[in-house]
Amino acid sequence: MKISLKWLCDFVDVSDYLKKPEPLAELLTRAGLEVEDIQNRAKDYAFVVTGIILKKEQHPNADKLSVCQVMTGEGIVHQIVCGAKNHKENDKVVAALPGAVLPGNFAIQKTILRGVDSGGMLCSTKELGVPGDEAGILILSPDTPIGLPFAQYMGLEDVTFELKVTPNRADCLSHFGLSREIACLLGRELKRKAPMFASGASATPGQPAQSTKDKIQLEVRDTRACPRYAGRFIAGVKIGESPAWMKSRLESVGMKSINNVVDVTNYVMMELGQPLHAFDANEIKGRKISVRKSEKGEAFKTLDGTELKLTGDELMIADQERAVAMAGVIGGLNSGVTDATQDIFLESAYFEPASVRRSSRRFGINTDSCYRFVRGVDPEGTRQALDRATELLLEVAGGEAGADCHDIYPEPVVKIPVTISTPMISDRLGYACDAKVFEDWMLRLGCEVKALGADNFEVLPPTFRFDLELPMDLVEEYARLNGYDHIPESFPALKKEPLANDPIWTAAGRMVTALRAQGFSQASNYAFVGEKGEKAFLRNEGLLSRAGFGLPLKSVRLRNPLSEDWNLMRRTLVYGLYRNVIHNFHQGQESGMLFEVGPCFGEEKPGDYREEYRVAGILWGEPDSLWLESKKGAGLFRLKAALESIYAGFWLQGFEILQPRERGEIPQFLHRGQAGWVMHQSKGDAKSGETTSFDGFLGAIHPQLLDEDKIRVPVAAFELALRPFISAKAPLQSYRAFSRQPSVTRDLSLVMPKSLSAGEVMGAMREAGGELLKGVSVFDVFEGGNLEAAQKSISFRLRFQHKAASLQDEVVAGHMTQILDSVKQKWGLTTR
Repeated sequence: MKISLKWLCDFVDVSDYLKKPEPLAELLTRAGLEVEDIQNRAKDYAFVVTGIILKKEQHPNADKLSVCQVMTGEGIVHQIVCGAKNHKENDKVVAALPGAVLPGNFAIQKTILRGVDSGGMLCSTKELGVPGDEAGILILSPDTPIGLPFAQYMGLEDVTFELKVTPNRADCLSHFGLSREIACLLGRELKRKAPMFASGASATPGQPAQSTKDKIQLEVRDTRACPRYAGRFIAGVKIGESPAWMKSRLESVGMKSINNVVDVTNYVMMELGQPLHAFDANEIKGRKISVRKSEKGEAFKTLDGTELKLTGDELMIADQERAVAMAGVIGGLNSGVTDATQDIFLESAYFEPASVRRSSRRFGINTDSCYRFVRGVDPEGTRQALDRATELLLEVAGGEAGADCHDIYPEPVVKIPVTISTPMISDRLGYACDAKVFEDWMLRLGCEVKALGADNFEVLPPTFRFDLELPMDLVEEYARLNGYDHIPESFPALKKEPLANDPIWTAAGRMVTALRAQGFSQASNYAFVGEKGEKAFLRNEGLLSRAGFGLPLKSVRLRNPLSEDWNLMRRTLVYGLYRNVIHNFHQGQESGMLFEVGPCFGEEKPGDYREEYRVAGILWGEPDSLWLESKKGAGLFRLKAALESIYAGFWLQGFEILQPRERGEIPQFLHRGQAGWVMHQSKGDAKSGETTSFDGFLGAIHPQLLDEDKIRVPVAAFELALRPFISAKAPLQSYRAFSRQPSVTRDLSLVMPKSLSAGEVMGAMREAGGELLKGVSVFDVFEGGNLEAAQKSISFRLRFQHKAASLQDEVVAGHMTQILDSVKQKWGLTTR
């Protein structure tokens, strides 16, 4: 919000800060009203002054240029080359001298134009950034003083603050409101300007004033959503331009002038903080205003021409035939002020913040009045703003104001006194609270203070301070106004032993480190998802239950979602990561690796909500330029390699990818032939021995899904429950000497069914090979040739090593025979 210091001077004297506004900005910021930007218009027009053209000559080397001798002060003459045609000798003009920086960051310097020295520029309104005729340079009136700073000539010697007002300080969303705060902080007098309007005032004295209640009837049906509603009828207004002083003030705070009536409503809103609305009285059907709830399906066209379908929950201002405004949000197109308007009905009301907020959010409409109503408007200022606007309208638009006005306020807002003691304040802030200082600050805030003894007070906050309701609110005010720097620094006494780190937090941290080491970047997505999008991605989500996740998969629905795109709690992490891939790929990022660690949610039965921490990763594209065309799809194996490393780092043994024999068991968002369940062997008790733990899934995203989302690179993903990694502990191990003996390798090619996985065969080999077999790996896969269509040939490399002796060929051959007999007996495999 922008605030003009000159405007503030109407209510509190801050003229001493116009030339040096920084200390005032610092004072406000320290008091919780952050000043984000300071704009000093006088500095913006430094070295721009008024002058007179003493002599004008044709440029010797250019037909379209003239050489002017311009005096900008007694005895100070500048030679300026000008390209305009509308000036002549003795004209008063605006000259930008070397050192000036005009709007658009246009710096003025001494220069040479076509061989002639030029020490400045004669300015047009466009170059100066002010409204006016853009044809040629600006010609001033003959009585303009010479050498006058342009900012002073235009009345622009003002300073504006860009304020960041917190939601609880709605009382500062106006010049009068901020003046109250500044008067409190500086201990200066607040000029409470009473409205000059008197009932019955008229632009044509001697004639009897009309009655508002005779001209416009009023009915407030919903006094809960509209506790106070006031309005006045004004006849015979003349729509036109606002006076220059009003335009200048509105423009200084970033508001455009529209016409005199609308400008008055905006002016009073910026001055007093009370939004107003002017209706064309002749467009109010039946001459009756009703404040009511909308009807379901009712149509309403806003001032900007947008047609809305109402839900029945919005508070509307209506006449006898249709809605003419959405209360506190926006006016209607059918009753707004136009050039033909002659009579107006001026509205000033207090609407319940929650009602305005719902209507604004539902239709995505944000206006200046809505911004204030949502945060809270002082109900006691409703009539004052109405009278102030009436005064200004009679001044700038003429007309005759009603001798009376509507003011329906059946249940006035009553603030409840707050009882507080200085010992309590001292206890909360950590330093002694001075009772006299506390009382002085409360009185400056506008509170009524009643002493209940030496250290106890009863404080009645003013109606414009919605945020002062509890004793702690007053403690915070005392700390803010007295200065946060008074709060002493101290370290809390540690009387208890530090608690152990949360196991989930520890495991998640280790997992983050492990995945970053594998080249992944961490993503952080919202825990909210859209029902439609998640269902389209997961399709048959019941298949995920086979992945070993302990979470029920029934969705947890939000009661009050921000939108339909965020109406459920997520059931899986991989969906959010897939949305990240879509965004990144369409922004030109054709490859990448992302992961996320976080909770997923489900509802086991009504009211029984569960959460489960998981880790998920996704890889898309071909990150390494060395991948050949035949290596496409290698991303899936990169994910598998990363998981193998992570499982080893968490001391989880027996990592394996189990590919289901039935492709229908795989979730539908995964490629049926390139996906499987992630599992590992976990040690149970003495009776149960080793058990198999299903931890999640790994697979390539289905090509059809990629085609629908226009992803033209392969995508692979995994998702695991964090549960096994939380309980994983490093085994206690003693030092074991490594073997100094050479290892022996043997290759073995086996013909097997395509349905048999290499992992199962490798497991059998390790079991049959005994202690001498130190490693088994796959180095080749062959299909076709003289093999049957349902067969494949896989070549394994086996590494043998003894701790103390060199291995003889007959020993290795014996173990190879045992291994071959084992796989033959188990699956009937043969060598190739």
